[in-house]
Amino acid sequence: MWNKDKSITLSLFCVRLFAVILVGLCASAPWLFKRFTLIRFMVPLQMLSFFLVTVYAVAVPAALALWHLHGLLAEIRKNEVFTHANVARLRALSWCCLAAGLICLASTLYYMPFLALAAAGAFMALILRVVKNVFEQAVALKDENDFTI
Repeated sequence: MWNKDKSITLSLFCVRLFAVILVGLCASAPWLFKRFTLIRFMVPLQMLSFFLVTVYAVAVPAALALWHLHGLLAEIRKNEVFTHANVARLRALSWCCLAAGLICLASTLYYMPFLALAAAGAFMALILRVVKNVFEQAVALKDENDFTI
């Protein structure tokens, strides 16, 4: 039977899997994007460096997002949901998505399809900000209730 604990375990597994995939992407990026630029008939020496800068720049907020997501899930597993630390994690997650979106937006100068990733990053940042605001209100209510006799 599927339950909350299994769901959190699966989510933690997925976060760790994405972390491994991110490391693999960073390690193999020169080879992958060299092949990509050849397949797309781009000039490899000119375009390859742009793609690599984008990948490595986006890897930083992606890694930070995975770190904060892992921390959030670990706290939820301990039944610590509406806390100031989790509000801070959600805030950081939203900034990570926005940073990745802005990097992708800048990358549209050389490869227009990055615009879709930029829009997705900005939209995800917005959703996370709304969730963060809900959590913040819940924490305030929880704090108020904790001080009520």
